[in-house]
Amino acid sequence: MRISLFLAALLSLGSIGTAQNTLPGCETNPELLRTLREKLAQPDLGKMKFVDQAALQHAVLAESISRFPREAEPHRELIDFVRGFEPDNLLALRSQYREAAALHADDPLALYLAAYALSGADTPESIRLLEAARAKAAEFPLADLQLATIYSSGKLVDKKKAAEYLTSFFRACPASTDWRAQSLLSKLGDNAAQTRVAMALRAQLVGETDPERLKQYAVLWRYWVLWGLEFRTRPPKEHAALREQVAKDLTRLESLNPKPDARWLALLGKGYKESGASEATLKAMDDRILREFPSSPEAYEVVSSQWTKDHKEPEDSKDAAAWLAYNRIYEEALKGWIRDDFPDLTYLGRSSWFYTISNDFTISEKDGVAAMDRFLKFSEDYEAPSSSSYIDAADFLIQHRWQPKRALVLLRKAQPLLAKELEADAKDDNLSAEDSDNLENDQTYQRQNLTGLMLQAARLAGRPVEAKALRSSVEAPPPKSQKRQSYYWLNRARLAALENRKADALTYYQRALQARLAPPTPWQGRLRDDITDEARALWTGMGGTEVAWTVWSTSGGAKPEELKEGRWEKPKKTLPAFELADLSNKTWKLQSLKGKSVLINLWATWCGPCNSELPHLQKLYETVKDRTDLQILTFNIDEDLGLVEPFLKEKGYTFTVIPAYSLVEGLLDGVAIPQNWVVDPRGIWRWTQLGFDGAPDFVEAMIQRLVSVQKSE
Repeated sequence: MRISLFLAALLSLGSIGTAQNTLPGCETNPELLRTLREKLAQPDLGKMKFVDQAALQHAVLAESISRFPREAEPHRELIDFVRGFEPDNLLALRSQYREAAALHADDPLALYLAAYALSGADTPESIRLLEAARAKAAEFPLADLQLATIYSSGKLVDKKKAAEYLTSFFRACPASTDWRAQSLLSKLGDNAAQTRVAMALRAQLVGETDPERLKQYAVLWRYWVLWGLEFRTRPPKEHAALREQVAKDLTRLESLNPKPDARWLALLGKGYKESGASEATLKAMDDRILREFPSSPEAYEVVSSQWTKDHKEPEDSKDAAAWLAYNRIYEEALKGWIRDDFPDLTYLGRSSWFYTISNDFTISEKDGVAAMDRFLKFSEDYEAPSSSSYIDAADFLIQHRWQPKRALVLLRKAQPLLAKELEADAKDDNLSAEDSDNLENDQTYQRQNLTGLMLQAARLAGRPVEAKALRSSVEAPPPKSQKRQSYYWLNRARLAALENRKADALTYYQRALQARLAPPTPWQGRLRDDITDEARALWTGMGGTEVAWTVWSTSGGAKPEELKEGRWEKPKKTLPAFELADLSNKTWKLQSLKGKSVLINLWATWCGPCNSELPHLQKLYETVKDRTDLQILTFNIDEDLGLVEPFLKEKGYTFTVIPAYSLVEGLLDGVAIPQNWVVDPRGIWRWTQLGFDGAPDFVEAMIQRLVSVQKSE
């Protein structure tokens, strides 16, 4: 087992003599960091098969641990890599770190590393080890940071205690740009704390004079962290002056590196956008990337972004003809990029092409299966083992009604992988009650989805014998979550149909129709409604008429008011009494919004589904902006807040934008966007909706939802 390669390095933690009292500082050793980033560069790893990627990861980290035994970073990268990509080895790795801590109980670093490895598996022991490390080394910032992380969320959440540990960390490391610390700072730190870190970081960067160090990506990264902090902690009226400062910083950075690579140029270009540079300046940066590095991933980003800007998606999700034309044009563009412009970006021809044609029902079986084969080969060779690639490939075959027996084979490959993935997720011992409910809900869906695909494939393949192996899971008691009730009855119907119990199947299909919270909506011109389509096919096959179908499919259903919730859910938390300034410097208070129904949309510039939803939100804003009973607001959660105004200007959006990164991060444990929140005229948070499904009646539905909460409960 590969973990054995690390035993010598792990057990040597306490045997380095005079270095025993040396602990990692606030920053990782620059030479170590450069080694890790150069030898484990993502573009290079992406060209290697996964088994070779893993071998390189282990070899580089083993060498780094040997050369820098008192640095924490290579150990953390090892633990994170095994946790994410080699879960079968995780138990053994944790045992080794636990054993090292026991052997070297006086070494704060050994205690910290064991705690880091055990976090989420034995969190109480992790806390004990971290407290022991702090007791032996009062100024050991990494122990403080890990304790802050543990107490910031989950079952053991204690925001006050987490903030105290985080304050202790930044007291020792006032200019740290560690991503873990910065994430917690935005979640737990008040504006004053974030301002102190920004000031310390700027002072450190301005004082940096080593030309070789200034050329490193770490410095560019630190500037990005700095700009994000400064924009988030300064009022919008000061943002113009901040943009001037960013421009000065960029001038300095650009002068440091006369021979930049594509990545450096791309990061500079992003910085110029944040500085408010002209379109001509931004285009010149893009043109330089295309000219000097025409086959690079950064050049592809320039080309694809420009294509998206020049080709607007159809606004009507029901317009099948418009979406077919749009997707055809995109497919032709992607073919050209794969064949002519970016042949070295192999993921384009493998995974990108497969997912692009997955919803194309005009593609031939020969071409579609060939694309799927390339995708599977890429997934098996270049990615860590995962159930998702097999499930996606099987779903593709089933939706196109191709090779159902092969779909069954793929799904059988997915079964043990999915079981391992779900088991690993469920082992986290610091999940809050809400997190546990969400995890259970998600895992129920994943099991239902796999079972449903196997039932569909078995039916298409004419293999009723498959029913026997699936019956126990399908006929288990219904799930607790109302969200999953419809899928449960759908799979009961599929099993009955597979076993030729047609009357039973129709009964279950009807129950599935009644149990779903909302009917499906079209996506890219296509409506996928498995319940209705499968039930109608069975009904027609039994000789049923259209008139009787209409009666059957609508009888016994829930009353309209019972289905109104759809994808809306009751929030589990209380909206804090916020007082925030928007980008025009107008202050908004929850208290002052009383008397109005308020829609708050959560979004970020980098969020794909948000970008699909925002045009509809703009239409909603324009429709209701003069009404006195309704208010549309948006909470933006970009860390790089300086990019938001240029984005709004480019898109022509005029709705109200309130920077709310810290508020949202502090309120929610993990933020998925887009979200829509509805607040009633009394200031009570009544509804929340996650995601954007392309609903064609977005404006009307949102107005209806806002009006509905004007009635007192």
